[in-house]
Order: sequence, then C-alpha cells, then structure tokens
Amino acid sequence: MSSLSSSMNIAVAALNAQSASVSAISNNLANTETVGYKTTNASFYSLVTGSGSAKSFTGAGVVARPTQNITQQGQLVGTQNGTDLAIDGDGFFVVTDGTDSDTFAYTRAGDFATDANGYLVNSNGYYLQGYPTDQNGDITGSASAAGLEPINVHSINGSAIATSELLLQANLPANAMVGDSVSADVEIFDSLGVAHSMTLTYTKSADNQWDMTVGDPVLSSDASVVSGSASGGGTLTFNQDGTLAGVVPDPPTIDVTGWSSGAADSSIAYNPGKVGSTNGLGQLASDDPDGDVEISVKTVKQDGVQYGSFYNASIAEDGLVYANFDNGVSYPIYQVPLATFPNPNGLEAQSGNVYVPTTLSGTQTYVKPGTAGAGTVFSGALETSTVDTADEFSKLITAQQAYSAASQILTTAQEMFDDLIRAKR
Repeated sequence: MSSLSSSMNIAVAALNAQSASVSAISNNLANTETVGYKTTNASFYSLVTGSGSAKSFTGAGVVARPTQNITQQGQLVGTQNGTDLAIDGDGFFVVTDGTDSDTFAYTRAGDFATDANGYLVNSNGYYLQGYPTDQNGDITGSASAAGLEPINVHSINGSAIATSELLLQANLPANAMVGDSVSADVEIFDSLGVAHSMTLTYTKSADNQWDMTVGDPVLSSDASVVSGSASGGGTLTFNQDGTLAGVVPDPPTIDVTGWSSGAADSSIAYNPGKVGSTNGLGQLASDDPDGDVEISVKTVKQDGVQYGSFYNASIAEDGLVYANFDNGVSYPIYQVPLATFPNPNGLEAQSGNVYVPTTLSGTQTYVKPGTAGAGTVFSGALETSTVDTADEFSKLITAQQAYSAASQILTTAQEMFDDLIRAKR
C-alpha cells in the first residue's frame, strides 16, 4: 500500500510532469510562426512500484517525456522568393552550419536565400547541400554524402550557346535561269556567344536543282572583319509542284574554323525542310513586284544564343537548381537531394530547427525528390508550423487544472501529517 509520504512524492511527480507539459506548450506557442516547426507534446507514463498486481498495486507517480510529431505535414504557403523551398511529403533538406563543414543536419525549414557569396542559406544560418550536375541535369560526381557540397549559384558567371542547327524558310525563284544565283544573310553565334553574319548562296545548276555554298562569316558588329573560314554546302532538288524533293548530303553541314574570337570550331547542320513540303525551302515563281529574280526569305531559325549574364536561380519539383541567364538560357547546375529515415520521429531536435540522426531514427538515405517515397519540392513556398494555437490553449487549461490538483494533494498530505503529529502529542 502507498504511504502518506509516497502520496506526497506522487504529487511532486505530478507537479513535475505538468510543469514539463506547460513547458512544451509554451515552446509550441513560441514557435507558431517558425518555418517548418513540428509540434512537441508531453507524453505521460505512469510509474508503479512493487508487483503492480490488483491486490498490491503501489503507484509511484507519473513522468512526462517530450515527443515531437516530426512526420506531421505543415501547410504550404506561397512566397515571393523563388529560392524558398517547401517539401510536400516525406524527407528533409540536407544542410550544414558552414560552407566548409562536413557535418550534416536535416531540416524542413526551407527559407533559403542567396548570401553575399552566392550560397543558399536559411534564416537559421544553415547552408543547403546539393550535387553538382552537368547541363543535362546528370550528377557529375558521387551521388552519396561524399559528393554533396554547399549550393553556390554564383559559381556560374555567364552562358552562351553556339549555333548547331540552322533552318531557312524561303522561296527560291522558279523563273530563274540556269546559272543565276541568289543569296541570303543569316546570323549565327560561336561558342563564346559572339554574333557573326554569313551569306548562303544558291546557284541554279539545272531545272529544279540548286547548289548551295557558304561564304566566310564576318562580325555582325563590323562587316569589314572576316571572322572565320567556312566550308560546306549541298545540292537541293525540287518537285514539279515546287516542294523539296531531296538534298545531298542529307543534311548538309556547314563547318566554320579559325574563329577570330578564339571560340571553338563550329559544325552547323543545315535543315532545308521536310521532303515533299515547302516548310523550309520551296521553289515557286518569284514574288518580286518588278519580276526580278530574288530569294524570298520568310524566317531564319537557329539555336545559337549570344552571351548572357546570370540573372537568378530557380528550383524545380524534382530538386534541380537551374541557373537562368538574361539571354533566355536556363540549365541545371545542382541536384537538391532529400534525406529520408526509417523512423523520422526518432530524430533528435537541435537548435536552429534542425535534426540529427539517432539509433531510433535509423540511417539516412539520400534520394531525388519525388522518388523512393520522398516528397516533391516546391519553390516559392514555405512549410508553416504545425502548431494549432487553439489546441495548445486547451492543453494549457488541462495542465493547469492537473497542476492545481497535485498542489491540493500536497496540501492535504501536509495537513494529515500535522494531524498525525498532534495525535502523538
């Protein structure tokens, strides 16, 4: 049976447990606006001394242990910052507390912004980790912890794309005589993003047949400067209805060497259009009002882009970090992984709204967002705190009542002790 003194000890245990509950409630209320915060609850466990049977039950009080429902999904809200990240589903961002640290922590707080050095860091000072990728989005190193590094969007200065494909939508004059030539100027770009102008010449070599040759390119900024040596061309034939019949070689290739800019040599695939159509080159009567033999150019399409400076970074749902440039070019530079755990609720919480693994959580696994059970990543959004203010105040009232009851037990036990002492006297 419990003694009078044990009753007091049980009441003290109850006071301590309810104090722990109020502490958890206070911490929750303090973090109602903390990005990615997960509610902490005080879980109560009864203590029993002796055998604990129905006839010899001896209570020893209660103990409260804090538990955090880390897997609870917070609401996602939109922001104006494109590097703010939120996870919809399971997983954690991999972070470090410094750019040269190899000690990883894990967080759902995705309020990342670019610091003065170009690193993505959240408001708690933790740096987002990722895998470097090539321009196709493929990881270039090890897809393990050893391959992770702090994401630095300023590591890319600028971008240019050399012209590799050229399409001329135009009409060659069917009324031209054999031996007549027409020409069209096109603008192309080298691998450094320098613009050049090049002349394509079409010479009628037979009925329904034209030979194409290319002239050496000149700088678009100064047509008096020859900027490279061009070669290549081909022979085009047309059907009696003016549609393209064929081209040799297929496709014709234009090669440019010795760029004055120092750029890499270029190899450009010339696309004359689809055989049996006029979506590229066609041969119909000239539409010149004076009846002159001229080429009629409608559009010139090529895939080169002049040099562009870094503009901003954006992040896709699959975790790819894209570098965007002011010339319209955009390509991936990092892959953001998510860390998953067998038991996320077994993680240990630390200051800065981060977690570290324990034996209860199990070992982390790094996966791409949206794969292997991991959630997807949304940019321009944040995960809000899971604290429900109304629920916390309800729990606070309950804890206050339990604390008052435990205090009353202490008062009653003290009075009973006083009665016992007086009876002895």
